[in-house]
Amino acid sequence: MAVGNESGLKKFKKVVILDSVIFYPEHRKILNSIAEEIEEYPSSLPENLERQYTENPDLFKHKKCYTHIAADNTPIQLLMNRCEGADVIISCWTNIPDEIINLNKDLKVIIFWTHEKEHRINMELVRARGIKVYNIPDYGTDSVAEVVFAGLFTLLERNFLKEKDAENAEELALQVLQEIFRKYRLLEKNEKEIRRGQFLHHFHKLGMVKFNITNDNLSQVIPERLIEDKSLGIVGKSEDFDYLEKLAKNAFKMNVERFELSNSNSAEYYKFFSENETIVLDSRKAGVIEMEKIKKMFGDKIIDSKELKGLNYSLKNKQLGIIGLGRIGTRVARIARELGIRLVYYSKTRKTDLENELNIKHMGLDELMKTSDIVSVHLPAHKANGLLSKEKLSLLKEGAIFINTADGNIADQHALTKLMTGKKVYSFLDVYPGLPRKDILGLEMDDASDWKLREILKEHVLSYRAGWKSQESIRVKTYKLLGHMVDYLLKEVKI
Repeated sequence: MAVGNESGLKKFKKVVILDSVIFYPEHRKILNSIAEEIEEYPSSLPENLERQYTENPDLFKHKKCYTHIAADNTPIQLLMNRCEGADVIISCWTNIPDEIINLNKDLKVIIFWTHEKEHRINMELVRARGIKVYNIPDYGTDSVAEVVFAGLFTLLERNFLKEKDAENAEELALQVLQEIFRKYRLLEKNEKEIRRGQFLHHFHKLGMVKFNITNDNLSQVIPERLIEDKSLGIVGKSEDFDYLEKLAKNAFKMNVERFELSNSNSAEYYKFFSENETIVLDSRKAGVIEMEKIKKMFGDKIIDSKELKGLNYSLKNKQLGIIGLGRIGTRVARIARELGIRLVYYSKTRKTDLENELNIKHMGLDELMKTSDIVSVHLPAHKANGLLSKEKLSLLKEGAIFINTADGNIADQHALTKLMTGKKVYSFLDVYPGLPRKDILGLEMDDASDWKLREILKEHVLSYRAGWKSQESIRVKTYKLLGHMVDYLLKEVKI
Protein backbone atom coordinates (compact mmCIF):
# COMPACT_ATOMS: atom_id res chain seq x y z
CA MET A 1 0.00 0.00 0.00
CA ALA A 2 2.59 2.56 1.09
CA VAL A 3 6.35 2.36 1.54
CA GLY A 4 8.63 4.34 3.79
CA ASN A 5 11.11 7.11 3.05
CA GLU A 6 14.06 8.63 4.87
CA SER A 7 11.91 11.10 6.85
CA GLY A 8 9.80 8.30 8.30
CA LEU A 9 6.69 9.41 6.41
CA LYS A 10 5.38 6.62 4.23
CA LYS A 11 4.92 7.03 0.51
CA PHE A 12 2.12 5.75 -1.64
CA LYS A 13 3.19 2.93 -3.91
CA LYS A 14 1.29 3.96 -7.04
CA VAL A 15 -0.86 7.04 -7.68
CA VAL A 16 -3.03 7.02 -10.80
CA ILE A 17 -4.46 10.33 -12.03
CA LEU A 18 -7.30 9.74 -14.46
CA ASP A 19 -8.08 13.29 -15.53
CA SER A 20 -6.28 16.54 -16.32
CA VAL A 21 -5.90 17.67 -12.72
CA ILE A 22 -4.11 21.02 -12.50
CA PHE A 23 -0.86 20.90 -10.51
CA TYR A 24 1.29 23.99 -9.97
CA PRO A 25 5.05 23.49 -9.48
CA GLU A 26 4.68 23.61 -5.70
CA HIS A 27 1.98 20.92 -5.92
CA ARG A 28 4.21 18.72 -8.08
CA LYS A 29 6.98 18.91 -5.52
CA ILE A 30 4.67 17.63 -2.77
CA LEU A 31 3.14 14.92 -4.97
CA ASN A 32 6.56 13.63 -6.01
CA SER A 33 7.63 13.48 -2.35
CA ILE A 34 4.71 11.24 -1.28
CA ALA A 35 4.44 8.81 -4.21
CA GLU A 36 6.87 6.18 -5.50
CA GLU A 37 5.14 5.99 -8.86
CA ILE A 38 2.77 8.41 -10.59
CA GLU A 39 0.80 7.61 -13.73
CA GLU A 40 -1.23 10.38 -15.37
CA TYR A 41 -3.79 10.29 -18.14
CA PRO A 42 -5.11 13.50 -19.74
CA SER A 43 -8.65 12.17 -19.70
CA SER A 44 -10.62 8.94 -19.62
CA LEU A 45 -13.38 10.40 -21.80
CA PRO A 46 -13.76 9.32 -25.44
CA GLU A 47 -12.53 11.81 -28.01
CA ASN A 48 -15.80 11.72 -29.96
CA LEU A 49 -17.94 13.14 -27.14
CA GLU A 50 -18.28 16.49 -28.94
CA ARG A 51 -19.39 14.71 -32.11
CA GLN A 52 -21.96 12.72 -30.14
CA TYR A 53 -23.29 15.97 -28.72
CA THR A 54 -23.70 17.46 -32.21
CA GLU A 55 -25.25 14.39 -33.82
CA ASN A 56 -27.53 13.26 -30.99
CA PRO A 57 -28.22 16.03 -28.44
CA ASP A 58 -31.20 14.09 -27.04
CA LEU A 59 -28.69 11.59 -25.69
CA PHE A 60 -27.68 14.21 -23.12
CA LYS A 61 -31.14 14.83 -21.71
CA HIS A 62 -31.90 13.81 -18.11
CA LYS A 63 -28.23 13.45 -17.25
CA LYS A 64 -26.87 15.04 -14.08
CA CYS A 65 -23.61 15.70 -15.90
CA TYR A 66 -22.82 15.32 -19.58
CA THR A 67 -19.74 13.31 -18.65
CA HIS A 68 -22.13 10.47 -17.74
CA ILE A 69 -22.45 9.84 -21.48
CA ALA A 70 -18.74 9.22 -21.62
CA ALA A 71 -18.87 7.00 -18.55
CA ASP A 72 -21.45 4.82 -20.28
CA ASN A 73 -19.13 4.37 -23.26
CA THR A 74 -15.72 4.14 -21.59
CA PRO A 75 -14.56 0.51 -21.63
CA ILE A 76 -14.21 -0.92 -18.15
CA GLN A 77 -11.11 -2.79 -19.28
CA LEU A 78 -9.42 0.52 -20.16
CA LEU A 79 -9.97 1.87 -16.64
CA MET A 80 -8.95 -1.42 -15.06
CA ASN A 81 -5.67 -1.41 -16.98
CA ARG A 82 -4.95 2.17 -15.95
CA CYS A 83 -5.82 1.62 -12.29
CA GLU A 84 -4.19 -1.78 -11.83
CA GLY A 85 -2.00 -1.86 -8.73
CA ALA A 86 -2.89 1.67 -7.61
CA ASP A 87 -3.30 2.43 -3.93
CA VAL A 88 -4.50 5.95 -4.80
CA ILE A 89 -6.79 7.03 -7.64
CA ILE A 90 -7.28 10.73 -8.33
CA SER A 91 -10.20 11.62 -10.55
CA CYS A 92 -12.40 14.59 -11.32
CA TRP A 93 -15.21 13.74 -13.75
CA THR A 94 -14.32 10.11 -14.49
CA ASN A 95 -16.61 7.78 -12.58
CA ILE A 96 -15.08 4.89 -10.64
CA PRO A 97 -17.18 1.78 -11.40
CA ASP A 98 -17.68 -1.08 -8.99
CA GLU A 99 -15.40 -3.34 -11.02
CA ILE A 100 -12.39 -1.13 -10.25
CA ILE A 101 -13.17 -1.20 -6.53
CA ASN A 102 -13.81 -4.93 -6.37
CA LEU A 103 -10.81 -6.06 -8.42
CA ASN A 104 -8.15 -3.65 -7.19
CA LYS A 105 -7.13 -5.08 -3.83
CA ASP A 106 -4.40 -2.45 -3.27
CA LEU A 107 -6.79 0.48 -3.47
CA LYS A 108 -6.87 2.55 -0.26
CA VAL A 109 -7.67 6.14 -1.25
CA ILE A 110 -9.84 7.76 -3.94
CA ILE A 111 -9.91 11.54 -4.30
CA PHE A 112 -12.16 13.53 -6.62
CA TRP A 113 -10.68 16.88 -7.65
CA THR A 114 -14.15 18.39 -7.62
CA HIS A 115 -16.81 19.53 -5.16
CA GLU A 116 -18.89 16.34 -5.21
CA LYS A 117 -18.45 12.59 -5.40
CA GLU A 118 -21.72 10.79 -4.66
CA HIS A 119 -22.87 10.43 -8.28
CA ARG A 120 -19.43 9.23 -9.43
CA ILE A 121 -18.88 6.26 -7.13
CA ASN A 122 -20.75 3.61 -5.12
CA MET A 123 -20.28 5.01 -1.63
CA GLU A 124 -21.74 1.95 0.12
CA LEU A 125 -19.26 -0.33 -1.60
CA VAL A 126 -16.18 1.78 -0.81
CA ARG A 127 -17.23 2.09 2.83
CA ALA A 128 -17.59 -1.70 3.02
CA ARG A 129 -14.10 -2.06 1.54
CA GLY A 130 -12.64 0.48 3.97
CA ILE A 131 -11.48 2.74 1.15
CA LYS A 132 -11.22 6.43 2.02
CA VAL A 133 -13.01 8.68 -0.47
CA TYR A 134 -12.52 12.45 -0.47
CA ASN A 135 -13.61 15.39 -2.57
CA ILE A 136 -12.89 19.13 -2.49
CA PRO A 137 -16.08 20.97 -1.46
CA ASP A 138 -15.08 24.46 -0.37
CA TYR A 139 -12.14 25.66 -2.43
CA GLY A 140 -14.00 28.26 -4.51
CA THR A 141 -16.04 30.29 -2.03
CA ASP A 142 -14.39 33.66 -2.69
CA SER A 143 -13.83 32.93 -6.36
CA VAL A 144 -17.50 32.21 -7.09
CA ALA A 145 -18.78 34.99 -4.84
CA GLU A 146 -16.56 37.48 -6.65
CA VAL A 147 -17.73 36.39 -10.08
CA VAL A 148 -21.35 36.98 -9.01
CA PHE A 149 -20.54 40.67 -8.69
CA ALA A 150 -18.26 40.73 -11.72
CA GLY A 151 -21.25 39.46 -13.71
CA LEU A 152 -23.67 41.82 -11.99
CA PHE A 153 -21.50 44.88 -12.66
CA THR A 154 -21.06 43.79 -16.29
CA LEU A 155 -24.84 43.49 -16.67
CA LEU A 156 -25.32 46.98 -15.22
CA GLU A 157 -22.68 48.45 -17.50
CA ARG A 158 -24.12 46.68 -20.54
CA ASN A 159 -27.73 47.75 -19.94
CA PHE A 160 -27.78 50.85 -17.74
CA LEU A 161 -24.78 52.91 -18.82
CA LYS A 162 -25.30 56.68 -19.02
CA GLU A 163 -23.90 58.90 -21.74
CA LYS A 164 -22.60 61.30 -19.10
CA ASP A 165 -19.96 60.89 -16.44
CA ALA A 166 -20.51 59.25 -13.06
CA GLU A 167 -22.41 61.73 -10.89
CA ASN A 168 -22.14 60.28 -7.40
CA ALA A 169 -19.90 58.15 -5.22
CA GLU A 170 -21.85 54.94 -5.84
CA GLU A 171 -21.74 55.23 -9.63
CA LEU A 172 -18.03 55.98 -9.46
CA ALA A 173 -17.28 53.10 -7.09
CA LEU A 174 -19.23 50.51 -9.10
CA GLN A 175 -17.55 51.51 -12.34
CA VAL A 176 -14.07 51.44 -10.78
CA LEU A 177 -14.77 48.00 -9.33
CA GLN A 178 -16.02 46.87 -12.74
CA GLU A 179 -12.69 47.95 -14.25
CA ILE A 180 -10.82 46.04 -11.55
CA PHE A 181 -12.90 42.91 -12.17
CA ARG A 182 -12.31 43.32 -15.91
CA LYS A 183 -8.57 43.41 -15.27
CA TYR A 184 -8.38 40.36 -13.01
CA ARG A 185 -11.38 38.07 -13.61
CA LEU A 186 -11.47 38.41 -17.42
CA LEU A 187 -15.17 37.57 -17.52
CA GLU A 188 -15.72 39.23 -20.88
CA LYS A 189 -12.85 37.23 -22.39
CA ASN A 190 -14.49 34.06 -21.09
CA GLU A 191 -17.82 35.13 -22.58
CA LYS A 192 -16.26 35.95 -25.95
CA GLU A 193 -14.77 32.46 -26.13
CA ILE A 194 -18.07 30.86 -25.11
CA ARG A 195 -20.02 32.72 -27.77
CA ARG A 196 -17.51 31.41 -30.33
CA GLY A 197 -18.02 27.86 -29.10
CA GLN A 198 -14.63 27.60 -27.42
CA PHE A 199 -15.45 25.72 -24.23
CA LEU A 200 -12.13 25.54 -22.42
CA HIS A 201 -13.67 23.77 -19.41
CA HIS A 202 -15.27 21.20 -21.71
CA PHE A 203 -12.11 20.65 -23.76
CA HIS A 204 -10.21 20.28 -20.49
CA LYS A 205 -12.54 17.43 -19.60
CA LEU A 206 -11.87 15.80 -22.95
CA GLY A 207 -8.13 16.03 -22.40
CA MET A 208 -7.88 18.37 -25.39
CA VAL A 209 -6.35 21.14 -23.26
CA LYS A 210 -3.08 20.43 -21.48
CA PHE A 211 -2.02 22.32 -18.35
CA ASN A 212 1.77 22.13 -18.38
CA ILE A 213 2.31 24.78 -15.73
CA THR A 214 5.65 26.23 -14.69
CA ASN A 215 6.46 29.17 -12.46
CA ASP A 216 7.06 31.24 -15.57
CA ASN A 217 3.89 30.47 -17.53
CA LEU A 218 1.20 30.35 -14.82
CA SER A 219 -0.19 33.78 -15.72
CA GLN A 220 -0.42 32.77 -19.37
CA VAL A 221 -2.08 29.41 -18.77
CA ILE A 222 -4.46 30.60 -16.03
CA PRO A 223 -4.64 34.41 -16.22
CA GLU A 224 -7.78 34.79 -14.11
CA ARG A 225 -7.11 36.05 -10.56
CA LEU A 226 -9.13 37.11 -7.54
CA ILE A 227 -9.33 40.79 -6.67
CA GLU A 228 -9.15 39.81 -3.00
CA ASP A 229 -5.81 40.87 -1.45
CA LYS A 230 -4.86 42.88 -4.55
CA SER A 231 -3.56 46.38 -3.85
CA LEU A 232 -5.55 49.46 -4.82
CA GLY A 233 -4.02 52.90 -4.63
CA ILE A 234 -6.35 55.91 -4.50
CA VAL A 235 -4.86 59.30 -5.36
CA GLY A 236 -6.27 62.28 -3.53
CA LYS A 237 -8.36 62.87 -0.44
CA SER A 238 -11.58 63.59 -2.32
CA GLU A 239 -14.75 62.37 -0.57
CA ASP A 240 -15.83 61.00 -3.96
CA PHE A 241 -13.43 58.11 -3.36
CA ASP A 242 -14.45 57.35 0.24
CA TYR A 243 -17.24 54.96 -0.76
CA LEU A 244 -14.92 53.18 -3.19
CA GLU A 245 -12.38 52.71 -0.41
CA LYS A 246 -15.05 51.29 1.89
CA LEU A 247 -16.30 48.79 -0.69
CA ALA A 248 -12.84 47.72 -1.81
CA LYS A 249 -11.74 47.09 1.79
CA ASN A 250 -14.87 45.75 3.45
CA ALA A 251 -16.72 44.02 0.63
CA PHE A 252 -13.92 42.66 -1.54
CA LYS A 253 -11.00 42.44 0.92
CA MET A 254 -8.62 44.54 -1.16
CA ASN A 255 -5.64 46.34 0.31
CA VAL A 256 -6.26 50.07 -0.12
CA GLU A 257 -3.79 52.93 0.22
CA ARG A 258 -4.61 56.63 -0.11
CA PHE A 259 -2.00 59.09 -1.38
CA GLU A 260 -1.91 62.86 -1.86
CA LEU A 261 0.07 64.09 -4.87
CA SER A 262 2.73 66.50 -3.66
CA ASN A 263 6.42 66.03 -4.37
CA SER A 264 6.50 63.89 -7.51
CA ASN A 265 10.21 63.23 -7.08
CA SER A 266 9.96 61.79 -3.58
CA ALA A 267 10.62 58.15 -2.76
CA GLU A 268 7.08 57.88 -1.32
CA TYR A 269 5.64 58.96 -4.68
CA TYR A 270 7.42 56.22 -6.62
CA LYS A 271 6.81 53.66 -3.90
CA PHE A 272 3.06 54.31 -4.08
CA PHE A 273 2.85 54.06 -7.87
CA SER A 274 5.21 51.12 -8.20
CA GLU A 275 3.82 48.93 -5.43
CA ASN A 276 0.07 49.30 -5.98
CA GLU A 277 -1.32 47.02 -8.69
CA THR A 278 -4.21 49.33 -9.61
CA ILE A 279 -4.35 53.09 -9.12
CA VAL A 280 -7.45 55.28 -9.26
CA LEU A 281 -7.19 59.03 -9.77
CA ASP A 282 -9.05 61.99 -11.23
CA SER A 283 -6.92 63.53 -13.97
CA ARG A 284 -8.88 66.78 -13.61
CA LYS A 285 -7.24 67.27 -10.21
CA ALA A 286 -3.69 66.69 -11.44
CA GLY A 287 -1.56 68.93 -13.61
CA VAL A 288 -1.15 68.20 -17.32
CA ILE A 289 2.57 67.50 -16.99
CA GLU A 290 1.97 65.36 -13.90
CA MET A 291 -0.61 63.23 -15.74
CA GLU A 292 1.66 62.77 -18.73
CA LYS A 293 4.39 61.54 -16.41
CA ILE A 294 2.03 59.13 -14.62
CA LYS A 295 0.65 57.75 -17.89
CA LYS A 296 4.10 57.33 -19.36
CA MET A 297 5.46 55.43 -16.37
CA PHE A 298 2.42 53.67 -14.89
CA GLY A 299 -0.29 53.89 -17.57
CA ASP A 300 -1.24 50.20 -17.48
CA LYS A 301 -2.20 50.54 -13.80
CA ILE A 302 -4.29 53.69 -14.03
CA ILE A 303 -8.08 54.04 -13.82
CA ASP A 304 -9.04 57.67 -14.50
CA SER A 305 -12.38 58.52 -12.92
CA LYS A 306 -12.81 61.26 -15.53
CA GLU A 307 -13.28 58.58 -18.18
CA LEU A 308 -15.96 56.58 -16.32
CA LYS A 309 -19.62 56.87 -17.26
CA GLY A 310 -22.46 56.76 -14.76
CA LEU A 311 -25.20 54.17 -14.32
CA ASN A 312 -28.95 54.50 -14.44
CA TYR A 313 -29.16 51.91 -11.70
CA SER A 314 -28.51 52.08 -7.98
CA LEU A 315 -27.91 48.98 -5.89
CA LYS A 316 -28.76 50.77 -2.67
CA ASN A 317 -32.00 49.47 -1.16
CA LYS A 318 -32.49 46.96 -3.97
CA GLN A 319 -33.57 43.54 -2.74
CA LEU A 320 -31.26 40.59 -3.35
CA GLY A 321 -32.90 37.20 -3.02
CA ILE A 322 -30.34 34.48 -2.32
CA ILE A 323 -31.47 30.92 -3.00
CA GLY A 324 -29.30 28.77 -0.77
CA LEU A 325 -27.42 30.31 2.15
CA GLY A 326 -24.41 28.01 2.33
CA ARG A 327 -20.74 29.02 2.14
CA ILE A 328 -20.97 30.87 -1.16
CA GLY A 329 -24.44 32.32 -0.55
CA THR A 330 -23.26 33.69 2.80
CA ARG A 331 -20.18 35.29 1.24
CA VAL A 332 -22.37 36.88 -1.44
CA ALA A 333 -24.64 38.22 1.30
CA ARG A 334 -21.70 39.77 3.17
CA ILE A 335 -20.56 41.58 0.02
CA ALA A 336 -24.07 42.71 -0.88
CA ARG A 337 -24.65 44.11 2.58
CA GLU A 338 -21.67 46.45 2.13
CA LEU A 339 -23.25 47.62 -1.15
CA GLY A 340 -26.37 48.74 0.72
CA ILE A 341 -28.54 45.95 -0.68
CA ARG A 342 -31.48 44.54 1.31
CA LEU A 343 -31.09 40.80 1.85
CA VAL A 344 -33.61 37.96 1.81
CA TYR A 345 -32.99 34.26 1.35
CA TYR A 346 -34.73 30.97 0.72
CA SER A 347 -33.51 27.74 2.26
CA LYS A 348 -35.20 24.57 3.47
CA THR A 349 -33.51 25.14 6.82
CA ARG A 350 -33.49 28.45 8.67
CA LYS A 351 -30.13 30.03 9.48
CA THR A 352 -31.16 32.12 12.47
CA ASP A 353 -27.60 32.97 13.47
CA LEU A 354 -26.93 34.41 10.03
CA GLU A 355 -30.29 36.15 9.98
CA ASN A 356 -29.25 38.17 13.01
CA GLU A 357 -25.65 38.72 11.92
CA LEU A 358 -26.39 39.76 8.34
CA ASN A 359 -29.83 41.30 8.85
CA ILE A 360 -31.14 38.87 6.25
CA LYS A 361 -34.76 37.76 6.18
CA HIS A 362 -35.95 34.21 5.50
CA MET A 363 -38.64 34.09 2.84
CA GLY A 364 -40.69 31.53 0.94
CA LEU A 365 -39.46 30.84 -2.60
CA ASP A 366 -42.51 32.29 -4.33
CA GLU A 367 -42.38 35.51 -2.34
CA LEU A 368 -38.64 35.82 -2.92
CA MET A 369 -39.07 35.43 -6.68
CA LYS A 370 -41.92 37.97 -6.77
CA THR A 371 -40.31 40.70 -4.68
CA SER A 372 -36.56 40.54 -5.41
CA ASP A 373 -34.83 42.95 -7.77
CA ILE A 374 -31.90 40.54 -8.03
CA VAL A 375 -32.02 36.74 -7.59
CA SER A 376 -28.80 34.75 -7.16
CA VAL A 377 -28.74 30.94 -7.00
CA HIS A 378 -26.33 29.19 -4.62
CA LEU A 379 -27.61 25.66 -4.08
CA PRO A 380 -25.35 22.58 -4.23
CA ALA A 381 -25.10 20.90 -7.63
CA HIS A 382 -27.61 18.10 -8.30
CA LYS A 383 -29.48 18.80 -5.04
CA ALA A 384 -32.39 20.84 -6.41
CA ASN A 385 -32.92 19.86 -10.04
CA GLY A 386 -35.93 21.65 -11.52
CA LEU A 387 -36.53 23.80 -8.45
CA LEU A 388 -36.98 26.93 -10.56
CA SER A 389 -39.68 25.70 -12.91
CA LYS A 390 -41.35 27.70 -15.64
CA GLU A 391 -44.00 28.72 -13.10
CA LYS A 392 -41.44 29.85 -10.53
CA LEU A 393 -39.43 31.82 -13.07
CA SER A 394 -42.57 33.55 -14.31
CA LEU A 395 -42.89 35.13 -10.87
CA LEU A 396 -39.81 37.29 -11.47
CA LYS A 397 -40.67 40.96 -11.61
CA GLU A 398 -40.22 42.99 -14.79
CA GLY A 399 -36.59 44.08 -15.13
CA ALA A 400 -35.30 41.69 -12.47
CA ILE A 401 -31.71 40.43 -12.62
CA PHE A 402 -31.23 36.65 -12.47
CA ILE A 403 -27.81 35.16 -11.64
CA ASN A 404 -26.90 31.48 -11.66
CA THR A 405 -23.35 30.41 -10.84
CA ALA A 406 -24.37 27.17 -9.09
CA ASP A 407 -26.02 24.51 -11.27
CA GLY A 408 -27.75 24.80 -14.62
CA ASN A 409 -30.13 21.96 -13.78
CA ILE A 410 -31.83 24.03 -11.07
CA ALA A 411 -33.70 26.24 -13.57
CA ASP A 412 -35.91 25.48 -16.56
CA GLN A 413 -33.46 26.89 -19.08
CA HIS A 414 -35.91 27.11 -21.98
CA ALA A 415 -38.38 29.06 -19.85
CA LEU A 416 -35.60 31.33 -18.61
CA THR A 417 -34.40 31.94 -22.17
CA LYS A 418 -37.89 33.08 -23.17
CA LEU A 419 -37.82 35.63 -20.36
CA MET A 420 -34.39 36.75 -21.53
CA THR A 421 -35.38 37.10 -25.19
CA GLY A 422 -38.56 38.89 -24.15
CA LYS A 423 -36.39 41.31 -22.15
CA LYS A 424 -38.34 40.67 -18.96
CA VAL A 425 -35.18 39.73 -17.05
CA TYR A 426 -31.45 40.41 -17.33
CA SER A 427 -29.37 37.29 -16.75
CA PHE A 428 -25.82 36.43 -15.85
CA LEU A 429 -25.36 32.69 -16.37
CA ASP A 430 -22.17 30.75 -15.68
CA VAL A 431 -23.77 27.28 -15.70
CA TYR A 432 -26.27 25.50 -17.95
CA PRO A 433 -27.97 22.08 -18.19
CA GLY A 434 -25.16 21.01 -20.52
CA LEU A 435 -23.00 23.27 -22.67
CA PRO A 436 -23.88 26.92 -23.47
CA ARG A 437 -25.26 26.26 -26.93
CA LYS A 438 -28.36 27.37 -28.81
CA ASP A 439 -30.04 23.97 -28.46
CA ILE A 440 -29.44 23.85 -24.72
CA LEU A 441 -30.84 27.37 -24.30
CA GLY A 442 -33.87 26.49 -26.44
CA LEU A 443 -33.02 28.85 -29.28
CA GLU A 444 -33.82 28.20 -32.92
CA MET A 445 -31.16 26.55 -35.10
CA ASP A 446 -30.94 26.35 -38.87
CA ASP A 447 -29.25 22.96 -38.66
CA ALA A 448 -27.17 20.83 -36.27
CA SER A 449 -24.06 22.90 -36.97
CA ASP A 450 -25.77 26.19 -36.08
CA TRP A 451 -25.26 25.94 -32.33
CA LYS A 452 -22.91 28.84 -31.52
CA LEU A 453 -24.42 31.77 -29.61
CA ARG A 454 -22.35 34.53 -31.21
CA GLU A 455 -24.27 37.84 -30.83
CA ILE A 456 -27.56 36.34 -29.58
CA LEU A 457 -28.75 37.61 -26.18
CA LYS A 458 -25.98 40.20 -26.18
CA GLU A 459 -27.60 42.25 -23.40
CA HIS A 460 -27.05 39.27 -21.08
CA VAL A 461 -23.76 37.90 -19.72
CA LEU A 462 -23.14 34.29 -20.73
CA SER A 463 -19.90 32.82 -19.43
CA TYR A 464 -19.03 29.21 -18.62
CA ARG A 465 -17.42 27.95 -15.42
CA ALA A 466 -15.72 31.28 -14.78
CA GLY A 467 -16.67 31.06 -11.12
CA TRP A 468 -14.17 28.39 -10.10
CA LYS A 469 -11.39 29.41 -12.49
CA SER A 470 -8.88 31.64 -10.77
CA GLN A 471 -5.25 31.08 -9.91
CA GLU A 472 -5.96 31.30 -6.20
CA SER A 473 -8.97 28.99 -6.22
CA ILE A 474 -7.17 26.27 -8.17
CA ARG A 475 -4.12 26.58 -5.90
CA VAL A 476 -6.29 25.96 -2.82
CA LYS A 477 -8.16 23.14 -4.53
CA THR A 478 -5.05 21.13 -5.35
CA TYR A 479 -3.47 21.81 -1.96
CA LYS A 480 -6.60 20.35 -0.36
CA LEU A 481 -6.29 17.26 -2.54
CA LEU A 482 -2.68 16.80 -1.48
CA GLY A 483 -3.62 17.51 2.13
CA HIS A 484 -5.93 14.50 2.16
CA MET A 485 -3.09 12.33 0.90
CA VAL A 486 -0.62 13.61 3.48
CA ASP A 487 -3.18 13.21 6.27
CA TYR A 488 -3.68 9.58 5.30
CA LEU A 489 0.07 8.91 5.36
CA LEU A 490 0.53 10.63 8.72
CA LYS A 491 -2.18 8.46 10.23
CA GLU A 492 -0.41 5.40 8.87
CA VAL A 493 2.75 6.21 10.85
CA LYS A 494 0.60 7.26 13.83
CA ILE A 495 2.38 10.54 14.56
